[in-house]
Amino acid sequence: MELRSIHYFVAIAEVGNISTAAVKLRIAQPALTRHIKQLEGELNTILFNRLARGVQLTASGREFLEYAYRIVNEVAQARQEITGLSSKPKGTIVFGASPTLSSILMPRVVSHSLKEFPGINLKLIEGRSIRLNDFLLTGIVDMAILTNPLPSYQLHLTPLISEPLCLVARSGRLPKKTPSKLEELSDLPLILTPGMLALTAKVQNEKKFRLKVTAEIESVETIRSLIKSGEGVTIAPASAFYQELNSGELKAQTIHLNGLRRDLVLASRTDNAHLPNVRELSRIVKVAINSEMGKYAIDL
Repeated sequence: MELRSIHYFVAIAEVGNISTAAVKLRIAQPALTRHIKQLEGELNTILFNRLARGVQLTASGREFLEYAYRIVNEVAQARQEITGLSSKPKGTIVFGASPTLSSILMPRVVSHSLKEFPGINLKLIEGRSIRLNDFLLTGIVDMAILTNPLPSYQLHLTPLISEPLCLVARSGRLPKKTPSKLEELSDLPLILTPGMLALTAKVQNEKKFRLKVTAEIESVETIRSLIKSGEGVTIAPASAFYQELNSGELKAQTIHLNGLRRDLVLASRTDNAHLPNVRELSRIVKVAINSEMGKYAIDL
C-alpha cells in the first residue's frame, strides 16, 4: 500500500470529486483513478460510491478515512521531527475555551507559551463547547477544549480530565442525602446551561422521566448570581463554583451517576494536529490541566 495512494484517497474524500482532486493534486484524472482502484483492490472493498456528480464515501471508505488521517499525520510528524523542523514553533494559534475554564487555565497557558515559544502568537476565543466545535470544523479556531464531544474523523481528540458533576445551591436547598438515582433530582428547581441540559436529557431519555428545569441559561455568571440569591439549584463541576464553595457561600453534593460527568477533551483538526506549534501548545495545556485543576478540588 503506497503512502501516495493514501494521500490521494484523503484528497478525494475531502472534496468529494475525483476531477477536482486531480486538479488540486496536479495529477491526471485517469492516473488518480488507477491509484484508487489499486487501493480498493488491496483492501478488498469499495471506498467510494460513484455518483453522477462526484463520489461519496462508502461505510468502508469512512472507516478507512480515519486510519488514513492517522497515517498521514504520523508520517508528517515523523518527517518534521527527523528533519528538525519542529525546533522553534511559530505562527498564530486561535484557541477556544469556555469562560470558566479560560479563567482557570489560560493565565498559565499564555504565560508558559510566551516564555517557551515567543514565536507563537496566541489568540483566545471564549464560548460554549458546541460553538467551539463548529468553530474548529470551519477553521475559525485551531484548537479548543471541548466538553463531552462526539467523535469525528475531522478532529484529533485528546482526553484531558474527567470531572464528576455536583448539585450546587445555597445551604438548605440541596437534598438531605446525596442522590444515588437521577429520579431523586426530579423535584429540584434546576437552572442549567444548554450543555448541561443536553447531558441530563440524554440520561433522562434512558430513564424515561423528566427533571424539573425552571430555566435554561447560557451564561454561567447569570446562573451563579441566581444560585447565590437562592433561586434554585444547578448542576456543574465543582471547579465552576470553586470560590463560592471554598468560602461556604454555596454548598455542593457530588452526583455519583453514570453518564453525569464533564469530560474535557483537547481538540484540534486532523489537518493541523501534527504542526509544531499545535503540538507544543497541546503539551502546555496538558501541563496546565494537571497543575491547575487539582487546585479546584472541593472536599464534599
